[in-house]
Amino acid sequence: MIEDYLDDLDLGNNDSTALKTVNGHIFYITGYDEKHIFVYIPDNETVDRLSVSRDNIQKMLESGKKFTKVKEVTEFFGKRFGTQGYSYELPICRAIQAKKHRKPVTGTGSVELKKYIFIIDEINRGEMSKIFGELFFAIDPGYRGRAGEVSTQYSNLHDNPDEKFYIPENVYIIGTMNDIDRSVDSFDFAMRRRFRFIELRADDHLEMLASLDDDELEVEAIRRMSALNKEIAGVAELNENYQIGASYFLKLKTLNFDQLWTDYLQPLLQDYIQGMYDEKGIMDKFAKAYGYKKPNDGDVNEAIQD
Repeated sequence: MIEDYLDDLDLGNNDSTALKTVNGHIFYITGYDEKHIFVYIPDNETVDRLSVSRDNIQKMLESGKKFTKVKEVTEFFGKRFGTQGYSYELPICRAIQAKKHRKPVTGTGSVELKKYIFIIDEINRGEMSKIFGELFFAIDPGYRGRAGEVSTQYSNLHDNPDEKFYIPENVYIIGTMNDIDRSVDSFDFAMRRRFRFIELRADDHLEMLASLDDDELEVEAIRRMSALNKEIAGVAELNENYQIGASYFLKLKTLNFDQLWTDYLQPLLQDYIQGMYDEKGIMDKFAKAYGYKKPNDGDVNEAIQD
């Protein structure tokens, strides 16, 4: 918004650049750079030229507030006393807002901001306090946007130490987690309140197996996965959270079914049932449901000779 406003100014034409302060004093915009807007104040005999902060004006615009007094600007920036720059930043902000509202509407609906997504894999395995730090407050649904801006430990590195950080409305944070991990217990109630929880079941995304590029292999993978998961659900000490998802079967791009069992599924399931009564019997049922047959010594010797 600021850039559009400044680009439309005719800096050599006083009628184009003239503005008034709240007190009625006229001043003119004479130029600008990436950080400042330069103004000329003819009525000020002491200091007739001043540079004001573009960053301050940007923050005022993003807030959506309608500022009418310098006092309101001072309170917005959390200051006890106003600066001379606020007297000129206010009318520039209002001029940009007025120009924005005068623009003709070219669409039938509001412009949707582009969405940005951060994905934190296995979020429950990390220490929440270290992952989010000062943003623990800002990620609360009720404090998204500038309402939840916070000062961070890096504030002193900014050009403006009073600059605060916030999570915009169009930024989304997605964390993945496995319910059976013991570290889930570290995900406390305060953090749970800040996230929407969506359960993904083992068979929710079977369509990903289409990437195997082999219809027969895909059908067989789904059949074996379904049979194995039914057997897993039948174990009293386990539940649906322990079922095998389709992503494991994507390994069939480079492995056969037996290798998938011996190298990945068998060790995983063995760990799940460790300490249960009749571990061997349970594993035999899993293997049978999956369709794995342990080769006898003769088969192994023949395979080696081949």
